[in-house]
Amino acid sequence: MLPLVIAGIVIAGIAFVLLGNGLFKEVGGSKDRADLSEYFGGIPDGGTALIIDGEISGEKAIIQNDVPFIPLSCANTFYDNLYYDSLEGHLLATGATSTVEGVQGTDYIAGEPVYISLPFLNRFAAFSYEVYKEPSRIDIITSPDPVDEAEISKATELRASADKQSDILLDLDKGDKVRILQENEEWAEVRYQAVSGYVEIKDIEGERSSGPVVLEGGAEADLNYQKNLRDHKIILGFHNVAVADANSYLSDAVSQTKGMNVIAPTWLSLSGTDGALADIGSAEYVAKAHEMGYEVWGVVDNFSQETDTNEVLSRTSKRTALEQNLISEALNLGLDGINIDFEQLMGETGDDFAQFLKELSIYTRANGLVLSVDNYVPQDYTDFYRRDIQGRVAEYVIIMGYDEHTAASDEAGPVASLGFVTQGIEDTLKEVPAAQVINAIPFYTRKWAYEDGTLSCESMGMKEAKAFLADNGVQATWDAETCQNYAAFEKDGVSYSIWLEDAESISSKLAVMTAHDLGGVGCWKLTQETPDIWDVIGSYYPSGT
Repeated sequence: MLPLVIAGIVIAGIAFVLLGNGLFKEVGGSKDRADLSEYFGGIPDGGTALIIDGEISGEKAIIQNDVPFIPLSCANTFYDNLYYDSLEGHLLATGATSTVEGVQGTDYIAGEPVYISLPFLNRFAAFSYEVYKEPSRIDIITSPDPVDEAEISKATELRASADKQSDILLDLDKGDKVRILQENEEWAEVRYQAVSGYVEIKDIEGERSSGPVVLEGGAEADLNYQKNLRDHKIILGFHNVAVADANSYLSDAVSQTKGMNVIAPTWLSLSGTDGALADIGSAEYVAKAHEMGYEVWGVVDNFSQETDTNEVLSRTSKRTALEQNLISEALNLGLDGINIDFEQLMGETGDDFAQFLKELSIYTRANGLVLSVDNYVPQDYTDFYRRDIQGRVAEYVIIMGYDEHTAASDEAGPVASLGFVTQGIEDTLKEVPAAQVINAIPFYTRKWAYEDGTLSCESMGMKEAKAFLADNGVQATWDAETCQNYAAFEKDGVSYSIWLEDAESISSKLAVMTAHDLGGVGCWKLTQETPDIWDVIGSYYPSGT
């Protein structure tokens, strides 16, 4: 009997202990603690979590010699004028008037990825930050929006959820200030030392303080881009000059124009891989154009097969040489502006191209030159051209509103249907102010031929295209979908089709452009148009307005 009594007492004791622990846990709350390394997304050995405006970043920071560093990609979300040349080892912060170079080891840590020190970044971007340990983390605040704060009234715990049985994230002491995110009658969601969790309302002082977050730094941001915009609409004609002798044909090129105020000769090209230029420009041409009332914006392209655009732009020494050569030649020729026509760039060149434009704009701005940049009609695969940055640093962003269908296309089609042009304008306006956008229209089309299963095309000017139809006794009819006159016929076993660019199609495009109040119109290229086109342009863009 005694063994049974003893066993009963032991069982009862165990039950009492278990019950007591359960009651204590119910009354006092769970003592289980969360793993903050896991809370911050897993912190590798020697790593540091990065929290930005309360959101845990997927990127990690590092701390070296007590200085916090964050990845360059993250730093550029605060100040996107940072650029790293990995080939020659330069960290550059390029503003509107100057470039500041960082010091390796102090301002940045080279590698993959590159890390930027917060003190260096803070020179250009306004934000506040704190560094905490156990686990290592950096809390960055970039928004000055007002926040509510309160003091903890007694020692308590910050929990993972609004439940006393949830894990403890941090211990809070009386007097600790927490940021109130939201609250109800029983619980408040708060942030403390970059950790968001819950405390009971009874553990927070009754008074709430509210005020903006004080951000520091940003004194060297240098973002005052003084635009050299014209007070009238730009009516620009591209003059395709292939050889130096063609400069003597300026008068012929403009003989039928009306109201044009800018001429852009194709004079300059990248040459080799050291930033040199091939140049067929003429100061005499510029002087004569000025007498005719035209500004001259020299075009620089990258069409030479002997150059490597990526090689030039990705190396600071070569990029700088190119910029200096451009400015030197612009001043020698007496140009009013520089037009950048870099085509078929690869995505890997995007950052280098943007840096080139930022740096070049410092020189053009200082010398009173207009900087314009030619762009394809926006597509996802050309986003790396960074039209948003172009709009910031350049005066004009020019849409090449043509080549909807080219010799590389799988099917015949128009050079510039109205839908194609309209979409190009609207997408560009998402990133660039209308006053800075110039849409270039085509003075050419393509004649398509389908023979023995093979599709081919030939580019021709307006006069030539009309003559082609007239010679074949064919009359084009209006296509409401493309807003172009269209013709298709067969001859000698060949199927021909053509979408004309003429007064009617150009008028449709100009109507869209003026409805969006663009900065002007560009024309590619002079001498391919019929004379009536300039009357059409003048009806939408009267001279001097």
